[in-house]
Amino acid sequence: MYKPPSNDINNNDEYPVGSNKWLLKEIKGAKLFDKLVINSLKFFYLFSRIVLRVVVGKRRRDRIWVDKKINFSGFLYKSVELLGLDNTLLLKFYNPTHHFKFYSKVTNKVENFSIHDMYMSMSDHEEDILEKFSPMGGNTFVDIGAAFGFYTIVGSGKVGRTGKVISIEPHPDIFDMLNRNIKFNQLTNVVTLNYAVSSKETKVNLYSSYSILPERERKDNKKFVEVDANTLDNLLQQNGINTEDVNWVKIDVEGAELEVLRGANNVLSKSKNITMLVEIHNVDGKGKNFYTTIMDLLGQHNFKIEFEKAYDSGEKHVILRKHPV
Repeated sequence: MYKPPSNDINNNDEYPVGSNKWLLKEIKGAKLFDKLVINSLKFFYLFSRIVLRVVVGKRRRDRIWVDKKINFSGFLYKSVELLGLDNTLLLKFYNPTHHFKFYSKVTNKVENFSIHDMYMSMSDHEEDILEKFSPMGGNTFVDIGAAFGFYTIVGSGKVGRTGKVISIEPHPDIFDMLNRNIKFNQLTNVVTLNYAVSSKETKVNLYSSYSILPERERKDNKKFVEVDANTLDNLLQQNGINTEDVNWVKIDVEGAELEVLRGANNVLSKSKNITMLVEIHNVDGKGKNFYTTIMDLLGQHNFKIEFEKAYDSGEKHVILRKHPV
């Protein structure tokens, strides 16, 4: 199973994550069939380089490779697509910092599903924020916008067998990978819900930006998938979770943070011991966000900022904890 060549998974001078050299050397199939396919493609790619070197020489071969923009990444994606395996072939990786396994597909058909994107989603998170992400044994943690499952898996380990994780992800393809990663790590304290969390029960369009806000879609807002949406209060009640028992909430919903909070009145008002990690995104790609409105809403429920990190884009990570009245 792959382990990055150094503790710095994003900055390795020998072969940085995402490079063709990294891809060629380190990817491994998850199961026997996947391994056979990946190893066969690696062999064929390397064999073709050797043959061409014998025929035309190393220097000319390398020039042909550069001129024709031939690389293992392109070869891999095209080969897997031609074989009709881009929806089923799985790679496996390992996060050495947080000690869990995860899958990656080999497909270009779904945005942000490249091997590099999926690897970084499950590996590249800011340690200063993670140090403050501190659910304890027996806690209930709600992961809103769970993606492929990084916070869900880390949170599952922190709350332990007596705790519970409610992992909510709206995109059907990502939800499938989330469930695969949970099963891969044999987690038994996680409940997954395929919903967008919003201010009311409805159907919403989830755009290619993974936001329910059309103004955040800077490409073509006619490209979307329709998904079920419901309030956080309703989703917890429907799954037997007492809102007052929620201890941690992480929100990463690409600009729709205010929509989530407007549907979480019971959680905000009834929970006594609760901390929130909110990633506040821009809603229009131009720096506009609902930071002030969000802080005012949470302030009404006696939440106070314990940590805040701002970025040049205007987006922020904020951790807030509810204080007793």
